[in-house]
Amino acid sequence: MKSNTKKAAIYLLIIILYSCKNENKSSLNQDTNTLTMEILKKQIEAGASAEKFETDYPNYKYTEQDLLATLPILKERLRASGFKFLNQKEFINQVSYVFGRNIDFTSNNPFLILNTEDRCNKTAQFSRNDFSIELNPFLFYIAKSDKLLTELYALPEIFNYKDDSPEISAFESTMPLIKTDTDGEKIKIYPWKDVESISKKREKNLQTFIHRNKYIFNNDKASLAWLLNNDKIFLKTLALNFGYDKDPKINKMVLSSIVKEHINSTEFIGQFFFIKDCNNKLQIRKNLLKYVEENTSATDNRFIYALGYYMLSIYSEDLDKIFDEDPSKKFTDVEKAEIVANIANIENPAIEKYKSLESSDVWNKAGSSLYNISVSHPEVIKIIEQHNYFGLPKMKEIIAKLQEEAPPTGADPE
Repeated sequence: MKSNTKKAAIYLLIIILYSCKNENKSSLNQDTNTLTMEILKKQIEAGASAEKFETDYPNYKYTEQDLLATLPILKERLRASGFKFLNQKEFINQVSYVFGRNIDFTSNNPFLILNTEDRCNKTAQFSRNDFSIELNPFLFYIAKSDKLLTELYALPEIFNYKDDSPEISAFESTMPLIKTDTDGEKIKIYPWKDVESISKKREKNLQTFIHRNKYIFNNDKASLAWLLNNDKIFLKTLALNFGYDKDPKINKMVLSSIVKEHINSTEFIGQFFFIKDCNNKLQIRKNLLKYVEENTSATDNRFIYALGYYMLSIYSEDLDKIFDEDPSKKFTDVEKAEIVANIANIENPAIEKYKSLESSDVWNKAGSSLYNISVSHPEVIKIIEQHNYFGLPKMKEIIAKLQEEAPPTGADPE
């Protein structure tokens, strides 16, 4: 009797477990088979691209619904990768830490939109990114309820519909590829199934999505290594467009990349260190400055030169249009003084340490940038002193030592 009771209990447990498993499975399938499958069919019918009289034709307009349709697939792939989903408080803090944006969970908007061209622009826009053109503004989306970061993928770019949805695949194989628009003109459809290497692109998209999220929200170092090898554009976007300077490896990659890209105009580099936030207040990327401090040597002062040039540029009009925005018009007098102090805090000790007869080919400037500014704009020294050297412990001694170059007007020698 006990044996039968035990068998019955085990049998009941198996039924419960099986039911729970099927319930979870059908829940995912229900999500996939409603909005996701509806959008998938629309995207398949529109094709990957279209042509009208041998010119591109806008065959499909992406909307918020297209983005929502990707979430069940993306979330499931994250879960399968071992991703740890954060709780709401952790998620809010991490988004603020990385992107400098606040998430409002009381808002009805399901997404926080990140516009790389204008990080303060909150306008709802829905379009796929073209990473083959680096100058294009990229759009990223933070899904609030699902607590993940994504870009807008077309479903065929992340979902193997040929294997997982035979009915959609069959529909694509039989749909007409020549259509007539409202003006009676012929349009040629190029189907998704004929996109070259679509399966490889799909897997790359999913790996990219997974590693971005695992690094940003789980601080996964293996994912950072993958991104440094496979997704440099995204990491540059984090640093240059959203001000993320918390990782030395990213800082090194970004600054080295900028030097290579602007080898003949290193002056351009300075603008990435000092920016205005969405409230028009100065933000100083301290960790980028720290990287410069730690990577300046007797034979390499490229970053110091760029920062010194930037210090001078904030007091003179950008007639040659070197910068994206004229530094002389961008900052208040106090902000300019704070920028000067932060640059001098690195440049002057480096000059003292590395400048010698042997290094004169590299360290060939007659004097420091701070000294030159103190001559033409003596008020900057007073502002630095009045603001307690902006909390920079070296600055009092640096200002005192300016007298060794020549007594600067406005300094208060002790």
